[in-house]
Amino acid sequence: MSSQQWALELWGEAEPHPLAEVADEVLARFADGAARPQEVARLAGFADALGSGEPPAALEPQLRALSHAGFLRGAMVTMAAALRRSPRPEVAVMLARELMDAIDPELGVRLLHALLAMPGEDQSRTLRDRMHSRRDPGSVQATADLLLGEHLLEHGDPGGALRHFEAVLAVDIDHHRALRGWQQATRALERRGAVPPQSGRGLTLLDGLAEIELAQAFGLRRYELGRPLGRGRHAVVYQAYDRRVGRDVALKRLLDADLRSAGPSTRVLQARFFEEARTLAHVRSPYVVALLDVQPRHRLIALELCRGGNLRLAIRRGLVGPADVPRIFHELRAALDAVHAAGAVHRDVKPANILVRTPFRGSPIALADFGLAAGPGPKSAGANAGTLRYLAPELRRGSAAATLASDRFSAAVVLLELALSPAPLPDAFDRLDDALDADQYVPDDLPQPWRSSLQALLSRDPDARVW
Repeated sequence: MSSQQWALELWGEAEPHPLAEVADEVLARFADGAARPQEVARLAGFADALGSGEPPAALEPQLRALSHAGFLRGAMVTMAAALRRSPRPEVAVMLARELMDAIDPELGVRLLHALLAMPGEDQSRTLRDRMHSRRDPGSVQATADLLLGEHLLEHGDPGGALRHFEAVLAVDIDHHRALRGWQQATRALERRGAVPPQSGRGLTLLDGLAEIELAQAFGLRRYELGRPLGRGRHAVVYQAYDRRVGRDVALKRLLDADLRSAGPSTRVLQARFFEEARTLAHVRSPYVVALLDVQPRHRLIALELCRGGNLRLAIRRGLVGPADVPRIFHELRAALDAVHAAGAVHRDVKPANILVRTPFRGSPIALADFGLAAGPGPKSAGANAGTLRYLAPELRRGSAAATLASDRFSAAVVLLELALSPAPLPDAFDRLDDALDADQYVPDDLPQPWRSSLQALLSRDPDARVW
């Protein structure tokens, strides 16, 4: 009997498939002199387990025991023969791992490449699910990508390794081996001066695509698109996964519809959009949303993701109420102090622009949406500076400049709304009336010193607005 015949007879004839060619090479390379199942009871048990389709959790201990007993060659040939008969992805990964462990690395790489090329149209749904389940960080595809990434990194190809590590991180954001490999590959590329551009392919496709098309477009490079978080007149915000860093972010992008002309208003709009990034780049506070990335080419900024929605929703859901006034007073004060220390005026402080970090009671806030932010002075004036019900009396005339004091007034209206909840703000705040006397609406039962502080911040005199 030839060196391969016993292995071929063990499983019978095989249907052609991409793994069979590599399996035949393993048989040709290792069958000669390998222990046979009919000679070793333990190896016969391993062959039976393979034939009955036992899971990797049951096969791995048997493989380790055979290796320790000196029968690894026979075990590899048995796995190759089983693969030739039935293209089980899990068995292919087990065999590739052994080959790449200094036995025949290139043959192991070929087997993994053949595996990742599967399944073709002729393969079953079950096989596709086992190969490509994105919900399972231990899927065969993720394991194959990890092995290939580590092999390529070890053999001097950090660029190729990076692609495989990113594929793993797209499935499991906390995969320590993939994160470590990604960092090593990135550093190796940096030393060569060949860091890949941090731009997301498909960012220009944000508008007008179906959800699945958007997900595919974002998943190819840095950002993998998630659910939409909100949309304003000029920008749309999505939750996304930053595959390069390994975290969820909020992607805010200027809508294409606003950029079809190149007139002055379009240039102003785009300048205002990136003014938010310039402002946030200079602000440091745990109560201000953090800037993570700016991509002018794609009219995109990436921001820290806050999962609790905004303060308006938190009030409606009963997650915050009058009892939270002292805490949010301190957090909002710290946020505005940091903005003002950076030389900026927010100009649009309101519950919709105050995010809640988690969807739980007591969660800290984060001041956001700096699209109207500007330095104190004449350019801050105008009717577009803020939302009517939160505007200071001097801004309701439409001629005064936004100042630090007008930001404090807006913050005080937010705190007043919280103190009055679930009742709404009085109608007087929605009237275009510069005679608004807001401090009279502070509830008498609000404890001191918060009542006095809120009255001072709601004063008609800007100089009297101190925390």
